[in-house]
Amino acid sequence: MTDRATGLVARTRSVDETRDLAAALAELARPSDLLVLVGDLGAGKTAFTQGFGRGLGIDEQITSPTFALVRSYTGRLDLYHLDVYRLEQVAEALDLGLSELLDDGSVTLIEWGDTIAPALPHDYLEVHLRFEAPGGGAVDEAAFDLRTIELRPIGPRWSARIRALGAAVAPWAGGDDEPDDGAAAAPGGAGDEQC
Repeated sequence: MTDRATGLVARTRSVDETRDLAAALAELARPSDLLVLVGDLGAGKTAFTQGFGRGLGIDEQITSPTFALVRSYTGRLDLYHLDVYRLEQVAEALDLGLSELLDDGSVTLIEWGDTIAPALPHDYLEVHLRFEAPGGGAVDEAAFDLRTIELRPIGPRWSARIRALGAAVAPWAGGDDEPDDGAAAAPGGAGDEQC
């Protein structure tokens, strides 16, 4: 696991691992949390949201809200899933009732949220998903499932949970070959953070 300016970096080798990592992060979710998902088309933002929803105990199938813009799901904590890719102006995000969504005690995940950053509160977890560039030599199909997932807390809510975040993603923080057993987690355990 790499810690860059209070950020954490993990790697997944499949869509299922991306979902599993997100489910582990969902265990840390609290009412009114906001996660901003950043990454290219196909980088795994919806798969991340599916895993996060599973971690919240949501049984309903989570799909991309590209055309609906907002979908809601019920679980241990309710989840709002937004996709703002098609919004052309920040003002359109405000028209979605974003502040009301954030105030009702649900967790909100916003795909392409970096495009509306000026409309967001300054307190969220940025989740940047990137394709890993396959190394030299023969490229097998599995190489295209490699993802780097960088977690960057913005503001106090998620920053106070940085150790718990480190512990949650430790299984995916090992080298490129195998996930480690959690030994690279930040000092302390998931129960250390009280906020």
